[in-house]
Amino acid sequence: MGHYIVHFAVYTMAMIGLIFFALFVYKKFALSSISLNRKGILNVEDALGLSTRKTLYIIKAGKERFLIAADLERTTLISKLEDEVESSSITEIKTE
Repeated sequence: MGHYIVHFAVYTMAMIGLIFFALFVYKKFALSSISLNRKGILNVEDALGLSTRKTLYIIKAGKERFLIAADLERTTLISKLEDEVESSSITEIKTE
């Protein structure tokens, strides 16, 4: 009788190991191919935590940039941002 229990335990552990290996392979290849297709579409350029529940984000979507506020209940588009100001014009403003 003990012989059957040992075989059952070995085969059960082998099947559990096979299931975990299949999950590992799935996560490694299937999910990485999904993320490669979406890479570069949306990008968080900067984030500023206003409180523990509220955050401001600058999101880049393609060539456009947006200022977005997010909290636990909702996400709000505040504005579409203009193109970046050149560093030379910022230096001119600071020196005046």
